[in-house]
Amino acid sequence: MRNILPLLLLLALVSSCQVFIKHNEPPRIASNEGYQAQIKSDKKKQAELDLPFRGFNADKSIQTIAFGSAATNCWEAIEKNKPELMILTSAPVKNLSKVPEYRSIREKVPFMCSPNSETKTEYLKDWPYAKNIIPENQDGVYHSKVFGFKKNQIQIILIDQINTDKKWTWLENELTKPTSLKILTIPVEEREKLFTLIKKIKLKNLIILPNNRPIVSIEKTEINNQITVYEALAQSRKVSTDIEPINFGLIKVDWSSRKAILEIRTIDDKKVTMVSLIF
Repeated sequence: MRNILPLLLLLALVSSCQVFIKHNEPPRIASNEGYQAQIKSDKKKQAELDLPFRGFNADKSIQTIAFGSAATNCWEAIEKNKPELMILTSAPVKNLSKVPEYRSIREKVPFMCSPNSETKTEYLKDWPYAKNIIPENQDGVYHSKVFGFKKNQIQIILIDQINTDKKWTWLENELTKPTSLKILTIPVEEREKLFTLIKKIKLKNLIILPNNRPIVSIEKTEINNQITVYEALAQSRKVSTDIEPINFGLIKVDWSSRKAILEIRTIDDKKVTMVSLIF
């Protein structure tokens, strides 16, 4: 009996160890096919997080610029027009990361994004190009970039929704820089304040895009019958409907004739409106 007792204790210990190992071992994949499917799924998820990004060539004179909100869903039509720059007037980037057409154009076309309600940290994470443009000590994420050389320069100015004196002082300085064309995105609520500044500095050749609004038309706007600006009109100012228009815009620049054609196009790439700008 004394010889059997140690044997029984040993068997009990071995059985307990087997139960512990079985309970704590990682789940087994039923087959090699299942294992490969899991790897493929993990890679897809990571790829959706790692959005492609095309860098700038700031020395190049841009001839075609596309613009529109993230709700446009016109990515195939936009890519078809081969823009050299895309200005995103609103951008829930995380919602777009799984859209193949959006990912395709991000690989081919440099993007600049108009700031919306993100914090500075969030914005710079989604749009790392701005890290080299926005000073570290600047509170907001408003910024500007000039493309081209000598008399063939276009300036892109993107304004956030934080209304501060520092921002407006900065904006006045940017608007007085000598470039052939300027494209400015700004919250609709600040439109009248912008017009006051335009009158003060007698600014010409300005194209205004509404920040964080779908665009339905583009028209000439006269300020005091003296200054003409070219303004993309947001839905709320043109039509009384809650349906978001599926449109995008194009700015086509002919540097030899000093002329720009401003267009609004549909998801089928059909022209809705067109305005000419001589600069």
